[in-house]
Amino acid sequence: MKPKVLVSIVMAMYILLACNCQTISLPFTAPTPSSSPATPTGIPETISPALPPSIPTNVAPFNISWEDRTLFKKRLTSSYQTILTRLPGASTYHLAFSISDPPASVKGVEEVRYINQENVDLTEVDFAVYPEILGGSIKVSQVRLDGERVTPVFSTGLMRIPLTSPLKPGQALTFHVEFAITIPTRGGDFYYGIFGFNDGILSLAQAYPTILVYNEQGWNNQVPDLDGDPLFSDTSFYLVSIDAPANLTLVASGVEVDRQEKAGRQKVLYADGPSRDFYLAASTDFVKQSEKVGETTYNSYVPADLSKSAKSALKIAEAAIDDFSRRYAPYPYTEFNIVPIITSAGGVEFPGMTAVAKNAYNEGNFLEVVVSHEVGHQWFYNLVGNETQQQPWLDESLAQFVTCQYYQDKYGTQAEKSCENEMQANWDSIKDQKIPIGKAVSAYTSSEYVAIVYGRGPFFFLALRQQIGQSNFDSLMHDYAKTFAWDIATTDSFKKLAEQHCNCNLTPLFQEWVYP
Repeated sequence: MKPKVLVSIVMAMYILLACNCQTISLPFTAPTPSSSPATPTGIPETISPALPPSIPTNVAPFNISWEDRTLFKKRLTSSYQTILTRLPGASTYHLAFSISDPPASVKGVEEVRYINQENVDLTEVDFAVYPEILGGSIKVSQVRLDGERVTPVFSTGLMRIPLTSPLKPGQALTFHVEFAITIPTRGGDFYYGIFGFNDGILSLAQAYPTILVYNEQGWNNQVPDLDGDPLFSDTSFYLVSIDAPANLTLVASGVEVDRQEKAGRQKVLYADGPSRDFYLAASTDFVKQSEKVGETTYNSYVPADLSKSAKSALKIAEAAIDDFSRRYAPYPYTEFNIVPIITSAGGVEFPGMTAVAKNAYNEGNFLEVVVSHEVGHQWFYNLVGNETQQQPWLDESLAQFVTCQYYQDKYGTQAEKSCENEMQANWDSIKDQKIPIGKAVSAYTSSEYVAIVYGRGPFFFLALRQQIGQSNFDSLMHDYAKTFAWDIATTDSFKKLAEQHCNCNLTPLFQEWVYP
């Protein structure tokens, strides 16, 4: 999922995991996944921590000019640094989090510059506020628009800010939001555990108000179906300050550009962008292993007793990033982080990092399935975005396909064939129904979503490859990553590009496999 693969281990990841490959053996019995959670009706179980310190707004990142992208240069490899002079309309987030001890509550201040990149006037700006639907809570105490106090309108998972006058194309606004969040301690029981503090590990996913995507359908502000990835977001730039207890090892989707320590606290400034989200994990037990390959440093964080598996995860990530960089586009960042969390999913993707289920580290070859799948999302979710709720096949079905392709490239054709057999078995779970893969998450039942998007979906790419030929297919996927880099692709735009590469009509193929 965008998170993530936010998918159940047994049905989404097991399809590759159980490969009876002659070249590579993947024996594993997957744990039973929890059912899709409902929105909680009561107050989440929490720890009672000391209150986190207040957040000053006269220091970094708040004293840095919106136009200053200097700090992001450290985040990007040399071939991608020209992007800093482009994407002029991308939103810029200046965020500060102050984390309690233990880390079960957070104060936050956010300032974000938003530019209307649409061709219509906007009368409101809609923010996702997901802590409440991920098992915790969020309280927004103050919102200012260009310095003036405004009153937002709240509904489930949504903060709508009406504008005092229409925002015309190309015009900019600055929002200031002060908020506090409470972090649940339910393990992986609620929405895969991507937002929680459990077993000494903090996973801070989608913890701040995030501007949603506006497109032809208007604001994408529906309450997300929690069978799929919740957040659909544009590419943005993030400068994030973390004030936390000094004994916490912080792992963020960004690079550290400044650090201060004083009186048992640490304050770390991260630069992340372009990217589609900001994520933080932390623990007092994390030990780091690192290797540098080319311009990218790979970091794997685990408790000390998992150090051997952490080394394996590091090597898998290196191999997958090398493979996908050759097949699609170079990896853009100077770091890639891997971190364990308590989750009932196999893994969760974030920009420049992946969170892996802690118990997966002890499951041998399953770790390779998880890490390689999540690495695939660096291209198909982060680099190339898509409507995660309306067209999830464009990242999840594709991530499944490229994982099998990774196995083929690393272990041979038989490994890919075995993976295809396991995908078929997953599709078999609903008797091979030819349900379209291009439906919205909410249009499937839970069992259909996994069987179709993760089981049938990858077979579409095999059918496409067979119809247009290997050479055209490889050229298409390379062009797809280049054409839609830092942008948002759709079913129609993917089809149009594919038809350009094969100089053929693919409507019958899309009608058979994709179109609802």
